[in-house]
Amino acid sequence: MSKTFVGIQIGAISFVDEGVEPVLDILQEKAGVNALFISALSWSYGNAGRAVYGFPDHGVAEPDNLQGGAFYRPNEAHFQATHHRQFAAPDPLTQGFDTLAEVIPAARQRGMQVYTYYCETSASSIRPIWQPGAIHFMDRDHWGRVATRPSLLNPDYRTWWRCVIDDWFSNHALDGMLWGIERQSPLMDIFRADSTTGFDDHFKAEARARGIDVERAIAGYQAVDLFLQGVRKGDRPRDGVFVGLLRLLLHHPEVLMWEKMWLDAHRSLYREIAGAVKWSDPAHQVGYGLWQVINTYNPYLKAQYDQSDYQHTADFLKPVLYHTPAGARFKNLADTWQKGVLADATPEGAYQALATILDLDEFIAPYHDAPLAGFKPTYITRWTQHLIADTGGKVKVYPGIGVGVGDGGTSKPITPQECYEGVHAAYEGGAHGVLLSRNYSEATLDCLAACGRALRERGMID
Repeated sequence: MSKTFVGIQIGAISFVDEGVEPVLDILQEKAGVNALFISALSWSYGNAGRAVYGFPDHGVAEPDNLQGGAFYRPNEAHFQATHHRQFAAPDPLTQGFDTLAEVIPAARQRGMQVYTYYCETSASSIRPIWQPGAIHFMDRDHWGRVATRPSLLNPDYRTWWRCVIDDWFSNHALDGMLWGIERQSPLMDIFRADSTTGFDDHFKAEARARGIDVERAIAGYQAVDLFLQGVRKGDRPRDGVFVGLLRLLLHHPEVLMWEKMWLDAHRSLYREIAGAVKWSDPAHQVGYGLWQVINTYNPYLKAQYDQSDYQHTADFLKPVLYHTPAGARFKNLADTWQKGVLADATPEGAYQALATILDLDEFIAPYHDAPLAGFKPTYITRWTQHLIADTGGKVKVYPGIGVGVGDGGTSKPITPQECYEGVHAAYEGGAHGVLLSRNYSEATLDCLAACGRALRERGMID
């Protein structure tokens, strides 16, 4: 029996591959899991598919070629207010399997809580083009092209989400929902040399209502983009890259005004989601998954998302604190910035500067050792303490412990010892529970057992 909150993120494919009851047996016996976070709606490999970076010792060891969409059967009666009614996942492996209808009753019989989990990932590569009508939700980028992600201010997109939530909580015995906050503002998309969002007609109308000169703002974004494109090709302004970038922003102040407008739109979306969940029943729990790029790696995003703000609409928070692949991921971000905005510095210099600014010096390894070193487990302790303090102890904090998430390149392997130390580190920081992540389909059984061993040592589970 669990005396603490032990959640795990999981997709429909795992139940299809291994069977509902056998999976629940594994989760309870090895790790004391008492809460499922089901990706019932997803277009993300990392949240709903089989393992991305090597297959574990359970499930099916071959790619599932995830397409994505709804891995449950939407009730059409709840979608009369939206044109977007055909979004069932076309994946042949999960056809005929309604993950909510199949899993919730079995979990309830075992005393397990069940939440839906949706991660609004920042990846521009995720394109739900196989669902008819999805293009009408899509934003525009700063060059006027159709973007690959929905517009945060598109009223039809927000209406569709209200319909989804109404369907979920009217027809299924859910305890709540976890919403993954993983978006980046348009300036940060440009910093990482990616396509942007935030420039469709809805954003332009909001900008005019705020007195922002739309043409000047877009011209500013385009100027920054062209400037950094040149830097990546080897251009070096006489006054330096960083000074040149600041000069562009100084002469285009509308860019930062637009950034604030975009941030307000993002915050209002996840607040609306929280309100819709609570409208169905005030007892339903709302949680936010706080992306590691926001809470740890990126100083600009960390400035945007003030952690104290979450206490007003969340019942719990899941800070992503995957310490094992953190070394590789932080180095990757530093390398990306060094090719652009921090090109005045050496790769090592950019890495160290960001680490110092972000108060990471005591948790990281030297630049060249970073991918295979990860972060020290005490990073989890410190960041958990920070989040509890920032929210005044008003929300529960369930640190996301990486039991099966890697990196596309060279990265420190996730071992049972890493998982064991991560769980202990979370509770040393005052955690109210843990959320095993990123996905059950990626975790090895010995890593799950190591989490259970740490919890038993602390008297958290029997």
